[in-house]
Amino acid sequence: MISARFVFICLFMTMTSEVLLSPFYPQYFTHAFHVDGVAMTSFFIICCRIVVIVMTPLWGMLFKKWNVKYVVVTSLLMTALIKVILSEVSTFYEFLATSLVLLLFQSSLYLLYPYLVGHMKKGQKKASAATTYVFIVHTAIIVASLFGSTVIAWEMPLNVYQYFALIDMVLAVWLLTRKALPLKAEKTPSIQSINEPIFFYLLAIFFFYLGHNVIRPYFTLFTHETYGMSSQGSALLYAMPSIMAIVLKLTVPTKLLNGNVIPLFYGITGASVLVLCLQAYANHLSVFIISRILYGAGFYLSMVILDIYLFRKSKEAAAYYYSWLIAVQNIALLIAPILALEISKVDLAFPLVAGAAALLAASAVMPLRNKTIPILRQVKTCGSMSTEK
Repeated sequence: MISARFVFICLFMTMTSEVLLSPFYPQYFTHAFHVDGVAMTSFFIICCRIVVIVMTPLWGMLFKKWNVKYVVVTSLLMTALIKVILSEVSTFYEFLATSLVLLLFQSSLYLLYPYLVGHMKKGQKKASAATTYVFIVHTAIIVASLFGSTVIAWEMPLNVYQYFALIDMVLAVWLLTRKALPLKAEKTPSIQSINEPIFFYLLAIFFFYLGHNVIRPYFTLFTHETYGMSSQGSALLYAMPSIMAIVLKLTVPTKLLNGNVIPLFYGITGASVLVLCLQAYANHLSVFIISRILYGAGFYLSMVILDIYLFRKSKEAAAYYYSWLIAVQNIALLIAPILALEISKVDLAFPLVAGAAALLAASAVMPLRNKTIPILRQVKTCGSMSTEK
């Protein structure tokens, strides 16, 4: 088994490299590639999401059939090579094509988190892993956003990917030379069709991630046009939810999330709806900043609650169920930029309103989470009946 330390370091570096320039895609695409940056940003994100949606389940099957360690090493070496190529591109379509090839391999690394949690036996460790993962995600967003605001001013911003290529190579060598942790042999799970209360939970997940991601593609444009903020200031506000996630991770003990967490989810999501509407039409920058801080706190807590709830329900099948969550999340990430593009043409504040509406829909669907819908789930069988789909 791959160590938790390696998993979280690898995920941090991967997410940092992915998010680095994304807050500034509209401006960068226009300036560097001389295309319509607003339209091309949505097109780029859509293409990237399609690749992840397609490749993630394929990598999941390879994780079952092949040695995970060597799959990850191969992916890291390939991402290193492709990032070097990415640093040398000169047109938008070269950037797009190289990024898509990069995601063919990088998408395998996203499965390291459910792979790790799926091999944890204790519920407390799974909850700790969930909070750590959210911490890693938001730390990466903060580092990438602030570092990206500096990199975007470089004469050749894409050169930064050469440094990330070196880091990928170091990670590959580290994993290749480390001895794997022992893993007890388990009976192979099979797939059967039974009644399982997961469909409406996943529908709530869809609206949740749609709401939180529809506001991102043009956020820095919104803050620049509304408040005349610099790239650094816009990056700081873009990363504010992640800053709050770090603060709460360090100050809110995990034991406070024990017990029934769903009522807390409703309260936090309702508050998030209100503060997003406030962000859309705030008259003063100070009000906008305060609402952004409150929104960030709610975003962190609700993400942790949803993960903890899933891990408690799924138990030893956590990795399998989380693969459903990843698929639904990426569908939301695919639709979000399309929606953002269309409504931002009317008003750059509308994505914030759309985000509030989507979160309201998530709260409306969540009470149906225990309604049963026949779908595929993972169950343990024994002897010769054990098969893999």
